Amino acid sequence: MDLNAKRKLTTIGVFNMEITTVDIEQYEVPVEEQPEVVDESNGALKIGIIGAGQCGGKIAEAFYRLGYKKVITINTTDQDTNDIPTKLVFRIANKPGGAGKNMDEAEHAFVSNKDELYNVFTHVIGKVDHMIVCAGLGGGSGGGSITLVLDLAKKYMRYIGYDDVNSRVGAIVTLPTVGEASSPIVATNAFKKGQELSKLADTNQISPLIVIDNDKIKNLYKGLTVAQFYPTINNTIAQMFNVFNQIAKSSSEFVTFDATDYITVLQCGGHMTMGVTVVTDFQDKTGISTALKANLAKTLLASDFDLSTAKTAAVIVVASRAAINTIPGLMDNIEYGFDTISSLTGNATVHRGIYADDKNDKIRVYTMISGLTKPEKRYNRLTIK
Repeated sequence: MDLNAKRKLTTIGVFNMEITTVDIEQYEVPVEEQPEVVDESNGALKIGIIGAGQCGGKIAEAFYRLGYKKVITINTTDQDTNDIPTKLVFRIANKPGGAGKNMDEAEHAFVSNKDELYNVFTHVIGKVDHMIVCAGLGGGSGGGSITLVLDLAKKYMRYIGYDDVNSRVGAIVTLPTVGEASSPIVATNAFKKGQELSKLADTNQISPLIVIDNDKIKNLYKGLTVAQFYPTINNTIAQMFNVFNQIAKSSSEFVTFDATDYITVLQCGGHMTMGVTVVTDFQDKTGISTALKANLAKTLLASDFDLSTAKTAAVIVVASRAAINTIPGLMDNIEYGFDTISSLTGNATVHRGIYADDKNDKIRVYTMISGLTKPEKRYNRLTIK
């Protein structure tokens, strides 16, 4: 038999084959629609929050209570409780109680389950403008997974249509107290992961990186009880972040800090520090300026930043209507305060805002400074015993 005849028989055999149908083919499997979670923050930007580990979960919970409902927490144990509806537990084999400060095991647990997390993004996070990953750097679950979660978040932001994903994914992390860092494992974890994240921030691969210094807070605010300590930290960070998001959506009859200004500060890369202060001596020319300097010194965030390395900053003055209408020279004092921030931050672009508050008789000044290089001295103290 020649080759053409063989081909002919093969072709005939294929076309004459009958495939038996299966009865269930005629039925469609119903697809359960999962509605996207609705953001209730009412801010200028919709922000997705991922809390990794116990500490990260508590920070994420503080955002959730402010209306940021696009929140997911991940952990290696379900013993760390929070009020977030979407909690993912990535188990470590033979360790039901979590990572036990072992970042390598936490990283492995995350890698084994990252597809599950990515799938959850689609209906919990949905369409957002920015994503923030929260974690404590001294533990295992948060520190072990945070860089991988940041990468996954950038992948997701690209999936929903953004090209500038490095500037749309940032992190909020905590450094341990001196007491916590007396454990070599905790100190090593925090130093190693802090350096790694700072490199990402300094090379504009994430934006922003906010470093909360638990030891600084413990020393500045000695009156906090054990029950108040961590909730106060977590709530304050979420509240300050939220203030700028709210103000950026509000109009002012004086000077408006708009959404574009906010995006510029949020997405410029590097480290970020924030602060708020109540001005008591606002009738003196240097009153607001002095308060701003104290603001930067008493922030809950890490110290040892070189402010001259900043790229952008925002300074928002919120004053009572009575003060705005009746205090002579207040505008000059406010301008002097703005000039102080410009001087401290070198060549940074300073975005300004002046707002009237009809419900308060005080003057508050909010600051957000971004694009800073890493606080090297603070990291080094983690290794000095």
